[in-house]
Amino acid sequence: MTLGRFLRQQTARSCQAAPVFIFLLLFVTPVWGAGVSKVSFPTVDDHRDALYCRPEGAGPFPAVIFNHGSIVDGLGWPGATKRGYQLDAICQTLAEDGFLAFAPIREKVPRGRGWQSYDERYQEVVARAIDYVKTLQDVDSSRIGLMGFSMGGLTSLKVAVEGKDLRAVLLLAPAWGRGLLGDEVQKVPSLNAPVLLLVEAGDEPQILKGVAMLEKALQANKKEVRVIRYNRGGGHELFYKVDYYWPDVRDFLREKLGGAPK
Repeated sequence: MTLGRFLRQQTARSCQAAPVFIFLLLFVTPVWGAGVSKVSFPTVDDHRDALYCRPEGAGPFPAVIFNHGSIVDGLGWPGATKRGYQLDAICQTLAEDGFLAFAPIREKVPRGRGWQSYDERYQEVVARAIDYVKTLQDVDSSRIGLMGFSMGGLTSLKVAVEGKDLRAVLLLAPAWGRGLLGDEVQKVPSLNAPVLLLVEAGDEPQILKGVAMLEKALQANKKEVRVIRYNRGGGHELFYKVDYYWPDVRDFLREKLGGAPK
């Protein structure tokens, strides 16, 4: 039985006993999307929510930890969804492609405080998410990929260069982070996993600058890197959802992580 099915069964039983919960369920469940469950995982001193999407069939599966953009940090997950950021659809599509997807939800930044004060905390949340996913019975811990967009891309790079045992790293328009990306570029020699780096030509100049800097450093250090610069429109928000870039994501993940068990 999948986790999603188990949770739905438990929810149905709760609804029979508590009619008020039916009202709440009608508003909460559609936000998650079909096949998307919300779970909790431990960090150093608390617990974090995450979206969890499991492929059909029997595991163990290769897994992808996906790290969202700063729109979620600023608006929270429900607020970002209303603005078109489809984290649930990305999670579900990864599962449909044969990968167990786990998307940790980083904390919402309080009004008036910049993300910079939370930068190290983001890195710790993602590192803990990787450790947690490796313990799941349905996961092949030898086939782990790390994927992130914008601030999630920068955070993914920060974790990857620390030597995590990863088979693939996908960075979608990684954030410049007011120069923090440049700091991480200096650590590229310690990165061991192959990298797919995606960006759209209409993105912000600093994003394009950061991608070029990272590409140059990876190549200079003879790392396995593939860079795709799209010129079909969408800018930074291209990666808000599953779009024309997705076949490149799927192909790279299947090449580096393999598919689900037969």
